[in-house]
Amino acid sequence: MRLFDALILDIEGTVTSISFVKDTLFPYASDHVESWLVEHFDEPQVGHMIEDVRRYSAQSTDAIVRKVRATSKKETIEDVVNNVRHWIQKDEKVTPMKALQGLIWQEAYSRGAIKGHVYPDVLSNLTKFRNEDIRVFIYSSGSVHAQKLLFSHSVVGDLSEFIRGYFDTNIGYKGQAASYAKICQEISVETQRVLFLTDLEAEARAAAKAGLQVKIVWRDENAELSQAAREDFDVITSLEEL
Repeated sequence: MRLFDALILDIEGTVTSISFVKDTLFPYASDHVESWLVEHFDEPQVGHMIEDVRRYSAQSTDAIVRKVRATSKKETIEDVVNNVRHWIQKDEKVTPMKALQGLIWQEAYSRGAIKGHVYPDVLSNLTKFRNEDIRVFIYSSGSVHAQKLLFSHSVVGDLSEFIRGYFDTNIGYKGQAASYAKICQEISVETQRVLFLTDLEAEARAAAKAGLQVKIVWRDENAELSQAAREDFDVITSLEEL
């Protein structure tokens, strides 16, 4: 008998390789953000996104982040591109930047320029969880839009049929226990009946503090775990171990 009714999956380092995100997705967005903005600048959705970037940038204390000028299209794009590339390079969890990345990746996925990497154990186990009526959810720092793109355009096909819902930083940051409590409320499952899988100790501790069951996933390319993490959490190397 299963000890959990719902499963929340992190993406990077858990079901998707860190190198796919760092070496494929991030560079693609950084390389294409300027040309993409030039092409789509006048679309209402993009205008709202630029305003979000402008507001976030205005509050930043980072010396490299520019205030986004509104004096001309060229200057606005220059400032947004500067900031977005900086945030990507620093792997900052900036919500409007993540939203912009998602739209850039959407075009790449739709053209077949990118396919979402998932580990070989993912498809078979998503199938198993569905057959056992275990609901699967995704929680990542990447936007919900970007999450859906990855799973619907994966190297093993469209996996979206297996995912019951997606959460990003709009629900809260992953290092905060309250975020996990909110997700459990959203999915109407008691915290102790939810299992969270992640590769990061800080996220594991936050979820455990909220009362969730937690296992840390360690893939070959992941950073080495601390001794404390190995002592405090079950560590698995594959979803097959669930």
